[in-house]
Amino acid sequence: MEKTNKHAQSAALREHIGDVSALVLVEYERLTVAESEDLRAKFREAGCSFRVYKNSIVRFAVVGTPHEALSPLLKGVTGLAYNANDPGAPARVARDYAKTNDKVRIKGGVIDGELLDAARTLTLADMPGPREIKAQFLMLLKTPATQMVQVMQASTRDFLRVLNAKKLKDEGAAA
Repeated sequence: MEKTNKHAQSAALREHIGDVSALVLVEYERLTVAESEDLRAKFREAGCSFRVYKNSIVRFAVVGTPHEALSPLLKGVTGLAYNANDPGAPARVARDYAKTNDKVRIKGGVIDGELLDAARTLTLADMPGPREIKAQFLMLLKTPATQMVQVMQASTRDFLRVLNAKKLKDEGAAA
């Protein structure tokens, strides 16, 4: 590969990962074309970017960035995955795919400049995504209002029960 082409690819990659908080490195060996396409499709479905680069291109792209910590992991066949909106999405996709295909494994990753080994990258995969966090937050906002309405209705409901019990008692005494 020409040196100018490598520099262009490295610069383009640097531009793409500049605003990304987490990168995940995926190692795979002897994948068939169909398996490789399936893996790429899974990353696309999750909104992730996944591509295999020469290690030297990635190494040059991350120099001087918070992602530079992943340089020691750049050995062998490595795919680079990232998602600008959901840092855990690439790790989730890789983890789930590795469960069904033993030729794929998570090599490690980096989040906000901190190098993650494979086990800590799996922890990143367990984190909820932005949609789940928003849903949990909305439930937190909704819960106090729901409880307040229940408390406000409780006094009226209890008062009506007392009146109904008095009515039943009076009807029973009159009969």
